Amino acid sequence: MTYHPRGIVYNAVEGNYFNVWFIVSIVITVFLILILAWYLVYSNEMIESFEQQELAVQQVSGQLQRYTDNLEMAAKMAAATGDLHWEIEYNDYRSRLDDVFERIPALVATEEAQGQIDRIKTYREEIDAIEEEALGLVARGQKREAADLLAGWVYTGNQLEVIVSTENLASIMNSHINERIAYEQQLTRTLLWILAACLFVLIISWWVTIKIWRSSVKKKLEKDQEVKYLSYHDALTGLFNRAYLEEEMARVDNLAFLPVSIIMLDFNNLKLVNDTYGHNAGDQVLKKGAALLKENCRDNDTLARWGGDEFVILLPRTDENSVMTISRRIINECRKTYSSSVPVSMALGSATRVSLGQDILKCLKEAEDRMYDHKLSEGRSSRSAALKGLLESLENKSFETEIHYRCMEEMSRLIGKEMELPESEIARLKMLARMHDIGMIDLPDQVLGKLGPLTEEEWGLIKKHPETGYRIARSSKELAYIADGILNHHEHWDGSGYPEGLKGTEISLLARIIAAADAFEVMKNGRPYKKPMTREEIIAEFKKCSGKQFDPEIVKILISIIEDENTLNTSTLLFR
Repeated sequence: MTYHPRGIVYNAVEGNYFNVWFIVSIVITVFLILILAWYLVYSNEMIESFEQQELAVQQVSGQLQRYTDNLEMAAKMAAATGDLHWEIEYNDYRSRLDDVFERIPALVATEEAQGQIDRIKTYREEIDAIEEEALGLVARGQKREAADLLAGWVYTGNQLEVIVSTENLASIMNSHINERIAYEQQLTRTLLWILAACLFVLIISWWVTIKIWRSSVKKKLEKDQEVKYLSYHDALTGLFNRAYLEEEMARVDNLAFLPVSIIMLDFNNLKLVNDTYGHNAGDQVLKKGAALLKENCRDNDTLARWGGDEFVILLPRTDENSVMTISRRIINECRKTYSSSVPVSMALGSATRVSLGQDILKCLKEAEDRMYDHKLSEGRSSRSAALKGLLESLENKSFETEIHYRCMEEMSRLIGKEMELPESEIARLKMLARMHDIGMIDLPDQVLGKLGPLTEEEWGLIKKHPETGYRIARSSKELAYIADGILNHHEHWDGSGYPEGLKGTEISLLARIIAAADAFEVMKNGRPYKKPMTREEIIAEFKKCSGKQFDPEIVKILISIIEDENTLNTSTLLFR
């Protein structure tokens, strides 16, 4: 059988799938690019700065040493030669040395470096004073005195201090540069770790984005496929729906498919199942019936749910004899199939289109009319079978046995006869005796079969069964005339019963009779949780409950029946 729509072209996913993760990934990517660009620029500038600082420190260190040496040389040469040219050289080097001292703080702005600079300047001031004095002596022609002054311990010592302080300053500057380099290297490593972390986050975010995108695509595909599927399928049974069947009917409107037959089917007793067990049970009947129909259709047949509990089978290239054979096979299979103790019963009708001149919709209408004819003719038997299934199910799960029903029927008949009820009412009594507890069908097995005392919650469930039975009876033509009796059979004469708390003659006569007959049967035959009572005990119990639980007049009649020796000898059901 074909179960997929024909001629449907499914388009791929359309539209864009933007989500938060995608936006986050884009932001992280842009942020990472900016960091990389900044890092490249910063690294280039940092390298250039290191090179410039290192070169400047080397220059300053060399200039300090060189200018200090040149000053010493110029002073000594002036003292040795008396040439004033060296005084000019001296002044030039001194000016250069002062310029170097002014440039150092820009390179190394630390207290330690400044201390060395101040130290050098102090010694230089003493040296400058001696050298100026020596140059003055040279200018007066006292070269020996000038030479001795420059060779003195004060001058030499100060020169040594300047040399040591200059070396210390160079060391401080180099150390400062090295610290800067180490700091910049650490900063570079930190930036590299940040870049690595950003790259990791980027990879994760894009991986998550792709996963979310793929999930979104999958969900969209599944959703679209579901929409497409549901547009041509019935959600409950999985069969094709009416829209698809109508397309198929148009497709087979072709000479190549003749003869075309149609079977229309309608589930019997579905309302009875719904009212008895609930709509979920009714859905299960539909599903089970749909599965049965699938199994009995051919590959080229099209099975569809037409609506509600109606189904249609479209059978191309199938003549009237073949469709009758298929119909009989379906009916036979239904007799073997049960759901919720009720047989899956269907009414069906078929029609065959043998020429294109016949309207296929009229053929469908003909099949529908025949289906309703079948439903009318088989309705009573199908409902009887359904009710029988319900009673058998109730008997299997409770203490309501065939003996119980027959004993109640007999006692109800005798009471009705004593009250001179017409035969029609006595027939209703017999039916009520058999169906009075039908509402217990949907009670849990553990409640119905419980041997010990019931809990308050369990009693609450038990007290609902008259209303359930009333609803079931109202849904069946065969039981509708005893629905009120089913509803009232647990009402008490004094108004203490349930479900409506009726009292006295507000309770229907048949329900009052059945209540007494039901109690008699329980007292006489007992239950697993209650011993049978003797005839004397039964009479005493009814007298005790007369005017309270039971109608006093009915109690008198029932006691007279029990005490009647003739009845005792003739009724094996009541007295064994």
